[in-house]
Amino acid sequence: MKIGSMTITPLIDGEILADPPAYYSNVTDEDWQPHSRFLDTCTGDLSVTVGSHLIRHEDRLILIDTGNGPQPVFPWVGGGLRSSLAAAQVKPSDITDVVYTHLHSDHIGWSSIDGKPFFPNATYRVDKRDWDFFMDPNYDMPDWERSLTVPERDAATVKLAPIKNQLEFFEGDDEVLPGINAIEASGHTPGSTVLELVSDGERGVLIGDLVHAQPELIEVGKGWDFFAHIDSEVGLEAVRRISKWLVDEKLPFAGAHFTGMTWWRLDSEKGQRTLTELPSNS
Repeated sequence: MKIGSMTITPLIDGEILADPPAYYSNVTDEDWQPHSRFLDTCTGDLSVTVGSHLIRHEDRLILIDTGNGPQPVFPWVGGGLRSSLAAAQVKPSDITDVVYTHLHSDHIGWSSIDGKPFFPNATYRVDKRDWDFFMDPNYDMPDWERSLTVPERDAATVKLAPIKNQLEFFEGDDEVLPGINAIEASGHTPGSTVLELVSDGERGVLIGDLVHAQPELIEVGKGWDFFAHIDSEVGLEAVRRISKWLVDEKLPFAGAHFTGMTWWRLDSEKGQRTLTELPSNS
């Protein structure tokens, strides 16, 4: 995807097949029926991709999130970010900046390996509220995250400790880097972030974990309540606010977990929302 002079490349680390209704506290199989095009054609499950977005902009190589890491816990599969970087002709030492949308384990996995920063020359950037929350020694990993990790290896306090001397904070609506603006999206985590990309008069959006599947944006009035939100009410309000902005401004966007990390446009006509997938070479 091109946004002005920015080039954004998805780097897939892995995936998980999820039971669609189980992802949401208030959603049934019947609710999913109008949205079957977003499900895996072989299994009927939701194919949830995990990885990073690589942004080439001016003299920077910026990585948005860092996937699950090299040893994903089943039913996560993958660990392929290293290969995805190589396919993009990028070495870990080339990355100038890592920006986190939030600090769940499936977004921080390649931050450090064996106690050393995997991106040795990068400045790591995160909303301070997420850092304070997840790095608190008293933070208790929820059961769902504990079951998908090896906490002694994958917890934020372990995975992120080696990068603390390369860290810079932002908070809420803030400029993260030239051309990259953080948009307040708390609810999924205390410092969940959506990133607006601005270059040469053009804009696009990386929505992170604002939503985990496209129907959340189509049926925003229903409020598909994702099971892992720390504050569901605040998270659903963020979906309403930011999805309206995407519609009003006709902005292209990509989700952190959309299958294949593809790009979309959200439109509304007579109160009915529709999603259109955009070509990868837009």
